[in-house]
Amino acid sequence: MNIIQQILSLSTDFFNTNMESLVTGQASLTDVTLAVQEFVQNLGREVLSAMLEQADEAIYETVKPQRTYQIKETARSRTLVTTFGEITFHRRYYRQKDTGRYTYLLDEWCQLPAYSRIEASCQARMAEHAKDMSYAKAAQVATPVPVSKQSVRNVLCRLGTIPNTAAPLPERRPKVSELFIEADEDHVAMQQGNSRQLRLAYVYEGKVAEGKKRRTLTAKRVFTGYGMPWKEIKEYIQTVYDSPEITILGDGAAWIQSATSYLEKSRCVTDGFHVVKYLRQIAGTETIQPLYDALLANDREQFCREAEQKIRHRPYRRKAIRRGQQYILNHWEGIRDWLQNRETFASSTEGHVSHILSARLSSRGMGWSKDGAERIARLRTLAENGGDVWRYALDCLTKKHSDTVPDLNSQELTRQCRRQRLPYCVYDAEHSCRMPGSEGALHGRWMKDI
Repeated sequence: MNIIQQILSLSTDFFNTNMESLVTGQASLTDVTLAVQEFVQNLGREVLSAMLEQADEAIYETVKPQRTYQIKETARSRTLVTTFGEITFHRRYYRQKDTGRYTYLLDEWCQLPAYSRIEASCQARMAEHAKDMSYAKAAQVATPVPVSKQSVRNVLCRLGTIPNTAAPLPERRPKVSELFIEADEDHVAMQQGNSRQLRLAYVYEGKVAEGKKRRTLTAKRVFTGYGMPWKEIKEYIQTVYDSPEITILGDGAAWIQSATSYLEKSRCVTDGFHVVKYLRQIAGTETIQPLYDALLANDREQFCREAEQKIRHRPYRRKAIRRGQQYILNHWEGIRDWLQNRETFASSTEGHVSHILSARLSSRGMGWSKDGAERIARLRTLAENGGDVWRYALDCLTKKHSDTVPDLNSQELTRQCRRQRLPYCVYDAEHSCRMPGSEGALHGRWMKDI
């Protein structure tokens, strides 16, 4: 019995048994749903094993007339972990006569790495889940077979650090005259040494109202990494836009201020979150209104007098007040720009850092390696930019190398593959009937008499 006939027989038995259990109340809908899930996984494993063995047979029939390979073993088994579970199949082990090289032609033709236990699409699924959950949980979700968290880490190491340009670029938009960039960093704990700054910057064209209190960024593009992102951002802007004016929002850190040396027609504006944060640091439990009024009036002297008054009233807070005062004075012009257009320059950097970086890397007690943290950040960046993490990982893991693919006659292999096709099993209920005499014991006595 071939695999198609087995599937037909098993599917019919499964359907009849579970339908009867559901109707008679012996099983709930949840029980049947779980049974269907298990049945589909078992079916997938059987189909994959049968297809690989049929492909091995087609390859054998292709190379047999050439007499270039000698068969050393006819049925050496191999086990692979897939999204359906663990499959085992058998294939031939060859020796190439002219070079003496030993090989599995099926493995080479299907691009199965020699010592890989996990199939490529399952590895890609692990990478997709690893951007949102721990390595151990990613392995549990990707396949029903127990897989170690080290296997997930190995997959990410094979992928390497994904470039910020991995997601497809949008269409060119030369008519856009103004762009905004917001930037900040997350402090990620390392397994060895002190924490490191993982930087985040994103480019967008503007904000669109979505409800009463929520706005959405239009044409957003995210960049992350340890280094300066400005060269990549410059290339992105030159590719998609012409020569727009650029406003850079941030906390005024030196690496953010350096963006103006990379990007033409750009200026830095201090975001309101940090302005209010340091005003409150100066004011303590008192109101920030006098300090805020001095900023609105562009009166540095009045601002300094207010800060000195806070120090006289609470001398034990001198250091905190001085730090806040120094921050405001150092970024006075950027703060003035923010005050003149608070609605347009409203910043969402803290939310983006929390959502893209902190949620996976630093919100819980975790220690990372330097490369591991950046790999996860880039996976999340790819997803945030609209890319398909699973497809990207699969393309990287299955990238073919011409020197590893066996030299087979593709036309002959196709012909042999068609010869290996299984016949169709057709069942038409409208044209089927019962055998006479099988209706029951009383009316079918004549069959026994025959």
